[in-house]
Amino acid sequence: MHVIIVGAGIAGLSLAIALGQSRHQITVLDAAPELTELGAGVQMTPQAIRYLFKWGLKDDLLAESIIPENLHVWDGPGGNMLGSVRIKDMEAQYGAPYIVVHRAVLHTILHRHAIRAGAQLLLSSDVVEYEFASGAVLLRNGTRLTADLVVAADGINSFARSQLLGSKDPGSLPTGWAAFRMTAEVSKLKADSVTSNLIDLQSGSSNWWIAPHISCMTYLIKDATLLNIVLAHRDDINTKEFTPEEYNMTVRNMFKDFEPRVQRILDLSTSKIANYPVYAVPPLPSWAHESGRFILIGDAAHAMAFFMSMGVSIAVEDAAALATALDLACPSGTNSNHSDKQRAAAEPSLKHALHVFESVRKPRVEAVQEASLHAGDSSH
Repeated sequence: MHVIIVGAGIAGLSLAIALGQSRHQITVLDAAPELTELGAGVQMTPQAIRYLFKWGLKDDLLAESIIPENLHVWDGPGGNMLGSVRIKDMEAQYGAPYIVVHRAVLHTILHRHAIRAGAQLLLSSDVVEYEFASGAVLLRNGTRLTADLVVAADGINSFARSQLLGSKDPGSLPTGWAAFRMTAEVSKLKADSVTSNLIDLQSGSSNWWIAPHISCMTYLIKDATLLNIVLAHRDDINTKEFTPEEYNMTVRNMFKDFEPRVQRILDLSTSKIANYPVYAVPPLPSWAHESGRFILIGDAAHAMAFFMSMGVSIAVEDAAALATALDLACPSGTNSNHSDKQRAAAEPSLKHALHVFESVRKPRVEAVQEASLHAGDSSH
C-alpha cells in the first residue's frame, strides 16, 4: 500500500517508521526546505516509549534521554514539599521507562529511523489542495501525487483540517494559559550555594513549584547539562514586542514571591526567554474523509494543553494505532503500485480501518484533552 504523509513532525515520522517497517510504500511531504524542530525538553510516557522501542529506537533514545527518578511538587512561595511521584518505578510497572528528551534530538532520531525504514522524504513540498475522494494532493509547484491513503500530520494550524471540515473546523482555540520557557546551565546551578542542593541536579528528578495561577516546572535535558524551565501563567500578557529586558522584568515580577531556589534559578537562566500561548483543537466531528482515502492524526486532529505532557506521546500512540489498523486492512508487502481498479477494490477495507482507528482513538484522546486542561485549571 502507498501512503502519503503530509508533515514530517513527531506524528508523521512515527507513522512513517511504523508503516515502513511493515514494507508499505511511504512518501513524507513537508513544506519546509530543511527539517528543523524547535522547542526544548519533552516528556514521554511508557506507553509511547514501548512503541518506539518496538520500532528499534531503544538504543538511540536511551543514549540521548534522561529517566527521572521522581517528580517533586512544592509550594511555590513557601518551598515546602507537597508530594512526590516515583517515576523511575514506571519501567518495572509498565514495561518501559518514562523519559525526558530534547525535542530536536527526538525529531532527529525519528527522521533517521524513518529513512532507514524506507520512507521517501520530499522537502519544499507545500500541499495547496487535497482531493480527498481520490487520495491525491496537489503541490504548490504543480505536481499532483496520488496514493492509496493520505494522512495529514500537519500540526495544530492544519491546512488539511480546514480543507476537510470547512466551516465546521473550529481551528485552534486559546486555552487561557501560556508559558515562559528558558534554560539554565547545570554547571552554574551546581556551583551556586542556593541551588546546589536541588534534588533534580543529583538524581535527575523533576521539580514543580505551584501557586495560584502560576507554576515553575524544571527538569534536566541534553545529557543533564541544561535545566529546562517552564513557567506557566494565565495568558493575559501581550509579549509580542517585548525586549529581552522586558521579558526578564516580567518573569521576575511574576515569580517574586516564590522561594529562594526558584528566584536563583531564574537569576542563573539564559537571557533568551520566549512566551508561548497554549492553544488546543476542540473535539472534531471526524478525523477521516468518508471515502476512506484520508485521515488526520497528531496535533492536526487533537492538539491539547501541555499540563499532562501528553501531546508527543499521544502522537506516537496515533501512529502505532493507525499502522496496526492499516496492516490488518492491507497486509505487509501488498503491491504498492495499485491501479485505479485495485484501489477502488481496497477502499472498503481502508474505510473500515480508518473507522476502527477513529473509534478506538477518539475517546482516549478526548479524555486526555479534557484531563490536560483540567490539570492546569485545578493545580494552579
